[in-house]
Amino acid sequence: MLRRRLWRISWVHLGAWIAAVLVLLAGCQPPGYIDENELPAEPTPLEVAEPLDLAHDFALPTLDGVTVRLSDLRRRWVLVNFWATWCAPCREEMPYLDRLATDHADRLSVLAINLRESETTVRAFAEELDLRLPILLQPDDATLLAYYGRGLPISVVIDPAGNVVQRVVGPLQPETVAQVMSH
Repeated sequence: MLRRRLWRISWVHLGAWIAAVLVLLAGCQPPGYIDENELPAEPTPLEVAEPLDLAHDFALPTLDGVTVRLSDLRRRWVLVNFWATWCAPCREEMPYLDRLATDHADRLSVLAINLRESETTVRAFAEELDLRLPILLQPDDATLLAYYGRGLPISVVIDPAGNVVQRVVGPLQPETVAQVMSH
């Protein structure tokens, strides 16, 4: 009797897990998903204006061993970019982000947050592209939940008061940052 009850419970639990996974997968199509299950050849960025929400604060180490705290950058524009070395659009936009950080260093901080790849992998990538912008490592779960959505890259523009004013899913377009910072 007990064995039969345990057998029934295990099948119920397995069924619940399968149902939960199917529900999660049903809503996880990448941006640009098409019914025929084909993605467009060129990814299109999705720009989402959001109400002014205070940006989630974080403190993360850089490749240089310095800890960067977002709240220490108040009174400046901040562009937070989530990326990975295996992400082709991320690789393509990284030189632009590096130039953006240099060209607007007087009023904009660009922070490139890697999605938990090894320090060796990230360092080799940064050296290959001769990147000078701060590359942050090992974001905690709270930071990923606060900023990260589906797909990469993701860029978040934060105003000098510390509010999220723009979120861009996909490659960042040069006019986007300039347009947001001009307001």
